Amino acid sequence: MAIEMRTTGKTVIAALAAASMLCGCARTPRFEVSGCITNAEGEMLYLEHTGLVRTEVEDSCVLPADGAYTLRGKAPEYPDFYRLRIGKDYAVVVVDSTETIRLCTPRDSLALTQAFAGSAASVTVAELRQSLREKPIDEHRQMAQGVILKQPRSMAAYYAVFQSKQGVPVFDMYDPSQRRYYQAVATSMNLTMPDYVRTRTLYTQVIEALNAERKALNEMAMRQYIDESESTMLDIALPNIYGDTCLLSEHLGKVVLLEFSTSQMERGNAYVLALRDLDNKYNVRGLDIYSVSVDPVKLYWEDWVRNLPWTCVRTETTTPLLTYNVTTLPTMFLLDRKGQVQGRYDDFEQLEKAIKRELKISK
Repeated sequence: MAIEMRTTGKTVIAALAAASMLCGCARTPRFEVSGCITNAEGEMLYLEHTGLVRTEVEDSCVLPADGAYTLRGKAPEYPDFYRLRIGKDYAVVVVDSTETIRLCTPRDSLALTQAFAGSAASVTVAELRQSLREKPIDEHRQMAQGVILKQPRSMAAYYAVFQSKQGVPVFDMYDPSQRRYYQAVATSMNLTMPDYVRTRTLYTQVIEALNAERKALNEMAMRQYIDESESTMLDIALPNIYGDTCLLSEHLGKVVLLEFSTSQMERGNAYVLALRDLDNKYNVRGLDIYSVSVDPVKLYWEDWVRNLPWTCVRTETTTPLLTYNVTTLPTMFLLDRKGQVQGRYDDFEQLEKAIKRELKISK
């Protein structure tokens, strides 16, 4: 005897939605951390993702008498840091993708344990944490250097360069002898994971440190030049767009903004607008601008400066840049009425304050 089965439209839709949700869950790759933490019955165990900005709970459970647990999280796109936490104590777990990691340890050893299975990086991170806890920073740094040089693209190496003890970083990014370890990790990660947010952030920090060092060296060299120079001006003689030679020394008696730039630099239009604003404000008060361009293509430069009201010249050699120790573009100097360099600037706000001071403008 045949049995007739009837379904409503709503029943079918609900069934399809449930099936779709189940399929979606099945397609989501996940990793697992399991094992046992003894002597912690009734305590809450958290699996947390420790990102660059915030820490988020992935999973949690109340530990039973035998301490057995299984926690899961969404597999990260790139290797990342997680932690198993009870109260204020935690173990750092490095997760690559969808692996299963096991950790069995007594409750009071959670923060010290190295008993990971299935994650060599987690073991190395635990060794780094223990070394830093037990040794002076200088001694620990030797151990951390070995980790970094052995495998600079690993997450353990990344962890090592960012360790600190009582607020003091193990590796000082602004010390060239120590910055090379940051550079090693940044370069290696950039080769394999260039789009990873941790890679981009570290790479940017290294570049900023290098630029800060370069700027400090340039300022030191300029201060030395100002202190030691017996002449009033290191002159420049270059042609303008009409082929006429324009001397920097012709501006003696004026406060001179000497700037080196190129039409090809980033945010060039904003830079020129800022120069024009200074010229509009202070030219009648005694400020002259002398612009030196290093444009390789003369036509580009001529189009760039044709309507600028101040002195614009172009060089085809590095001599003027070497004369004033210019290593980055744009670079600006302020010369007083005697032609003596009063400062080097890359910030228009500070430059304008200096211009007012030299022109003796109180407001």
